[in-house]
Amino acid sequence: MIDQMSLSRRGMLLWGGVAAAGALASALPRPGQAAGGAGVQIPTGVPVAIDARSLELYMKLHAATSDRQVPWYYTGRIYAVREGQVPQHLFNLEGTEIYWVRRTGPSSWTGLGSTLTFYRDAQTGEYFDSFRNPLNGRTLPVRPNVLRSTKPSTFSLQGQGLGGRDPVPWLMETHQSGDDVWLITSRSLPEAPQPWIEVQTMIGKASQLMDPDDTAPPAMFSSTYLSPWLGWMEMGDAPGHLMWHSSGRKLASVDEIPAGYLQRARKLQPGHFDAPEGA
Repeated sequence: MIDQMSLSRRGMLLWGGVAAAGALASALPRPGQAAGGAGVQIPTGVPVAIDARSLELYMKLHAATSDRQVPWYYTGRIYAVREGQVPQHLFNLEGTEIYWVRRTGPSSWTGLGSTLTFYRDAQTGEYFDSFRNPLNGRTLPVRPNVLRSTKPSTFSLQGQGLGGRDPVPWLMETHQSGDDVWLITSRSLPEAPQPWIEVQTMIGKASQLMDPDDTAPPAMFSSTYLSPWLGWMEMGDAPGHLMWHSSGRKLASVDEIPAGYLQRARKLQPGHFDAPEGA
């Protein structure tokens, strides 16, 4: 059985909520200027009006500026956090997010996505279909974490519109050291069960981001995410929450996904790799 969650790790399409973008262009060298040169001034953690160049560079780092499928692969750990107790490493995770990006104008895009996360034993690394929850002593069937968007998100100078919602203005925090650039973002949903927040860093190369012929340069991410207990854990109203820590990279194609994950995904959720309607 699949756990069709509306709120999942990185699961709201394309890192929804308030995203980082505004000063990325300011943090990168202009054509002909050396990356990390003395003339590069990097705004850090301050709102900056976004322009077309900033948005173009953000889309390159996050996904792509051309019409294409963009897969991400990630792994991580999940901990139980309870007041006054040492956090407990419960199990690991492995997943992919696949985005379908379409350029709709000089400075606008839409995107749809599909997320599929499996859980793995913290000691052996094996996939499991049942789990003995040490927090309540119950052996429980495990449901993979699945999220597929049904409405496209939008990216424009006005902000990011998640799943057809009104655009949220851009906000950013950028950093650069030599040719390495990273953006720190956070997103939260006050209306969701709490705690619910993700703090994420996306990492790329200034030289690749500035290449006009490279519409989907390599990128990596790392994030920490706080969430309530997973439903299949049967924790009820027990105090505490989960902490997820994950890292991953953008792939050139789904062919780069590890074979074990591909086999399991095609067995349990074969539609994950098919573009949603309208992509």
